[in-house]
Amino acid sequence: MADPTARGATARAEASSGLSEAVLRGLREGAVILLGAVAVLLFAALVTWHPADPGFTFTGEGGEVRNLGGRRGAWLADTLYFLFGGPAYLFPAMLGAAAFWAYRRRDPEAEAPSRASTALRVGGFVITLVAACAIAALHFRPGELREGAGGVVGTVAGDWMLGNFNFVGGTLLLLAAGMAGLSLASGLSWLGVIEDRKSRRLNSSHANISY
Repeated sequence: MADPTARGATARAEASSGLSEAVLRGLREGAVILLGAVAVLLFAALVTWHPADPGFTFTGEGGEVRNLGGRRGAWLADTLYFLFGGPAYLFPAMLGAAAFWAYRRRDPEAEAPSRASTALRVGGFVITLVAACAIAALHFRPGELREGAGGVVGTVAGDWMLGNFNFVGGTLLLLAAGMAGLSLASGLSWLGVIEDRKSRRLNSSHANISY
């Protein structure tokens, strides 16, 4: 027997949008597929980026484009690396997480996120991204990346933290900001992770003693 609460939630959603349940479900599934495909394509473009391909910072050498995303993929990957460096991989991760959240909303009892919660998630992602870029700029070599390991954003943020809090203080603050931003963006509870690890150790020790 169907849950009256679920039926009521579905009816309210249909009444507010003017669309049937089947259409709403199709839209959600289409969004999941599209977000997942874009995440995979963006990840492939970043992985197969080559400094000789044409992009935002370089016109290219005129040869065959090596990027799996073609010219557009090479241009997008070069732009993301220019702005954010290595932490540009957070973008396909964010899109994959968005696809996962959209997938979970197939349940009619799942509560739709409010604008405030969506804004907080986006803000948390921005904080995590800036902190990761700054840490990359302070701690890692640029390699083949033209604007450093943290891109333009990491260079600016890292220099500001270095000038105001020195290397150690800036690193600690950036780590704290990144962890806080990740909690906002994903809902991850660091205290819950710590408690879970403690409980696993206690269970393991009790099992060894019983044995």
